[in-house]
Amino acid sequence: MINKYFKILSKHILNRLYKLIIKKSLKGRRFMPKNSPEDVYEIFNNTNELKYFDKKIIMPYVDIDNYNIMNIYKPYEILEVSNIPPKSSLKINLNNQKDIILPIALLDQKGINKNVNEAIIIKVGMKKTEIQIKYKNRFHYLPIKSKSFINELNIFSDISTVSVGKPIYRDTSRLQNKPKLIVQIFVDAFAQSMIEKFGYDLMPNTKQFFQNGGTFYTNTFAQSEWTLSSIAGIFTGKYTNEHLIYHPRSEDKIQHTTIADVLQKEEYLTFGCSNIPKLTPLNGFDKGFDRFIQSIDKDYNYIINEACEQLDAFGGNQYLFLGFFDTHEAHRLQPVSSQVLNDLKDFNFKKLKGNSKDTSILYDNERINMFKNSIKHFDNKLKRLYEKITNYDNEAMVVLHSDHGVNFMTETNELLGKEREKVIFLYKNNKNHISDNAIKEIRELPSMMCNDLGIKNRFNYNKNSYAITESLFPEKEYELSVRSDKYVLFFKVDWEDIDKRNFIDYQPRISFHYIDNEIKKININKSNKKDYLRLLDKAKDHYKIMCENLIKKEN
Repeated sequence: MINKYFKILSKHILNRLYKLIIKKSLKGRRFMPKNSPEDVYEIFNNTNELKYFDKKIIMPYVDIDNYNIMNIYKPYEILEVSNIPPKSSLKINLNNQKDIILPIALLDQKGINKNVNEAIIIKVGMKKTEIQIKYKNRFHYLPIKSKSFINELNIFSDISTVSVGKPIYRDTSRLQNKPKLIVQIFVDAFAQSMIEKFGYDLMPNTKQFFQNGGTFYTNTFAQSEWTLSSIAGIFTGKYTNEHLIYHPRSEDKIQHTTIADVLQKEEYLTFGCSNIPKLTPLNGFDKGFDRFIQSIDKDYNYIINEACEQLDAFGGNQYLFLGFFDTHEAHRLQPVSSQVLNDLKDFNFKKLKGNSKDTSILYDNERINMFKNSIKHFDNKLKRLYEKITNYDNEAMVVLHSDHGVNFMTETNELLGKEREKVIFLYKNNKNHISDNAIKEIRELPSMMCNDLGIKNRFNYNKNSYAITESLFPEKEYELSVRSDKYVLFFKVDWEDIDKRNFIDYQPRISFHYIDNEIKKININKSNKKDYLRLLDKAKDHYKIMCENLIKKEN
């Protein structure tokens, strides 16, 4: 007995010590479950617009043992749930279904995935079935089939608390006049400047896939210079000054409607899988998703495999969001088949000058070559995904885009220079293949999807003849760029003015450039003054709205 308590106490002390080490190494960055490794899972409020259950859970998506329990970056699964206390039951109302998948998990906050063989009872009509659940803290996807329609399920727990996920209807029917499959492929830090330098032949499989009914947008700009703010804008169609998801240490959640919310209401089964560190429930990136797999320590092979698993398991009408972080880290040691594509001199790794929030002249041929071959390698992996998409739905809507570019291809010290903000954007909606060079904002994407799907467009996107990008980041000066088809205006404001929400007597720093030469400033004269004032007014209005929205948020 003493030995048992000693083991429990030792484990508790080790977990507490490891938790302190994690917090110190992450320097205030938050993660989920918040009390990991002491807590195996975490239950939090469901922010989906279309709620089946009021809560969600973030649950390990791998078997937990005494070793990987310490890994806060192991794969996790996020589902809508309702929890049944021991010796209790839950009734679920259904809508005349015959083929249902029901996620079920036994919860043990302090335990690991032991073999337990614990019984739960599922009652369908008058028929009761006892199921011996084998693992704790993992979802078991239970297939429930009936020759007659099922309107109600009753689940009874015995010893443990049982977490019941939202039922998934396995329906092979197709929504009328809509694609069976919608896939959004998000590649972190994929600059359009790589395509401008090497051409689309850099990605032969991607080129071939999107040439069949796709548009190649060549002049699309992100709305932020880093992932957190930019992807929040892509999900919601909003600028950073509207959604205000910008602080790396806060837990501000997306409040606006997301494209996943809209597609879920349109009866698509919504699924997300991402290895991008910032795309977590902490900031609401699970909003609108039926299933979301957070797999930070995995690579693109894992994400592609999970996408195929999703399609094979459930069928029917689906929306897949797939987030890839691999090319973002192309300066790190890459897979062998990517390394051998480089030249010997490319292995002269340079110390990085600055980071993603600093302005530095970082043009670096070695990093460019590493990045180029990482993209080639990634494209080879995408071939399997494209084949799966085509086999599932030959008329699928597919998007490939990024959230920002890179600073190691620029020769300007502007943080919001075009190499940093112009992004790849390929859009396959089964129309005539074209290349579109008109200036565009990547936040238009959800609006475009709604229009092409013929569904109610809740994003209210007004197409402009300019593109706005902004950098709102704590303790850094605020930066804004406004681009037309001919000029770009850079607009900067001290953090002190942001902190005071001062939009009246501040003194912005402004520079004006041609769009095709952002290095050299141009003087204001009679021929360009009208354009200069137009872009300046846009910048001032945008900055004012941001300050007003920050004030509203505080109140």
